[in-house]
Amino acid sequence: MTDTPTGAPTDRLPTLVRTRHGYRVHDPALVAGTSYVIDDAGDLVWTRVPAGAMTAGAVITSLVVAVTTGDNSWTWSMLTFLVALPVSFAAAIAVLSVVHAVTDPVRAYRARFGHSRFAVDVTDRGSARWQLCVRAERLAASRSWQAGRIDPTRTLGGLLWTAVGGGEEWAAQALHSLTEPATGPDLTSV
Repeated sequence: MTDTPTGAPTDRLPTLVRTRHGYRVHDPALVAGTSYVIDDAGDLVWTRVPAGAMTAGAVITSLVVAVTTGDNSWTWSMLTFLVALPVSFAAAIAVLSVVHAVTDPVRAYRARFGHSRFAVDVTDRGSARWQLCVRAERLAASRSWQAGRIDPTRTLGGLLWTAVGGGEEWAAQALHSLTEPATGPDLTSV
């Protein structure tokens, strides 16, 4: 039995996304200190208020408006609800648009680093960058890494970005040195 499950998803290392054609590696500085995460498709997702909460808020607001302005008439209440629903959804969209415009991590990243490259696609299966992505995915899927026995300071994402995105050889060597100790009865390691 090995410590690394085969075919494990890359969501354990949030800056490494497996795509149909290979991998996409994001700079960890893109989402550091923000309320955004990178989802399985490589998109930035705001985690502060879930979409379901905004939808529920719009429906509840429309119901409250319909009940308070309905004048004890089902027809008038239903008509008010049907008018208030798109208005409240438009208001929710407007609020979220303003929030995203103010807290956009891509704009903040570009302001900090002065360049727009915050993700690199790795599609060449025979390249050294591909091998680094495979190694990082495998290491992040291991129980030892998840438990914090390996890389307790969680430098794997930054090392992967520096090695793949920046082409720094020292980062590739440091990533290779993150081998975990042998575990289990067969003493296999990553």
